[in-house]
Amino acid sequence: MANEALTQALTECRARQYENQREEQERLRKAIALQPRIGELADDRREDILRGLRLAMEGINPEGVQERTRERNLKIRELLKAAGLPEDYLSPVFQCHQCQDSGYVGEAPKALCQCVIRRYHALLSGGLDLKDGPSFTRFDLSVFPEAPLGDSGTTQRLLMKTFKAQGEEYAAGVAKGQGKLNLLLHGPSGLGKSYLLRCVAKEAADHGVVTLTMSANALINHIRQVYFNLNHDSLDQPYYDVPLLLIDDLGIEPKWEGITIEQLFALLEHRINHKKPTAISTNLSPMEIQARYSERISSRLFDRSLSLVLPFQGKDIRLIRR
Repeated sequence: MANEALTQALTECRARQYENQREEQERLRKAIALQPRIGELADDRREDILRGLRLAMEGINPEGVQERTRERNLKIRELLKAAGLPEDYLSPVFQCHQCQDSGYVGEAPKALCQCVIRRYHALLSGGLDLKDGPSFTRFDLSVFPEAPLGDSGTTQRLLMKTFKAQGEEYAAGVAKGQGKLNLLLHGPSGLGKSYLLRCVAKEAADHGVVTLTMSANALINHIRQVYFNLNHDSLDQPYYDVPLLLIDDLGIEPKWEGITIEQLFALLEHRINHKKPTAISTNLSPMEIQARYSERISSRLFDRSLSLVLPFQGKDIRLIRR
């Protein structure tokens, strides 16, 4: 496959097979050390099965192989239990039981396993680790100042408390197929937009939603690569159909003539038409978005019937914390 990230994801998946074999061998050594009879039974079972295969290839019915294998397996489980080990201790080891670490599931034509797709998305996201990254449980409102925001009657901390709750509600809605389709976080830099975006990604993933988070720069560069390779395989363009796409820092990407605006519009239009949620963060103002991307894109991003729009304001918390 042309896509290096997908190739790497598959390679990593298949490499687990060697790790599994080492684990199986280590378990067998441990079991035999505790119950030597297990080794004898395992050897007898293997030889009997091989003998049966040779007979079958010669057109001879290998009688009794299945029954003897069943009896040996039962005896091995009894010995494992007597040794204080789980009865399935010597079963094949797989890190992904769905594809058995082959990377594919189903009958021909086989489909990519979700474990490969998740790793592929992580690689496209720049190795983003949702497990240990930003989350709503680690969201610290105390970093935001309590000073009033002009004449708004609120403070930056209260505003972020509201946005946090709305972000949680949006993520839960995505999982249930309810609420607004899209999420737009806009405002000056240093106000917590990217952090909140990644909290949404984590929360949605915790609800079982497959997510893909990409910087706008990585997204447009990937689209450009596929565009010039004339490769329109959906596996190489997961951002079209991933259940939740999160685009961080819209506006920092290069503006390739004939590509950036057209392909971004096509992506947004496809996802809206297919009811695929998209969450975006940007430092650009509404006027700057319209000037850079055209009214077509701006109108879709700010369409309140489709999008939950959160306008960030306040002081750069990176400067406050220094």
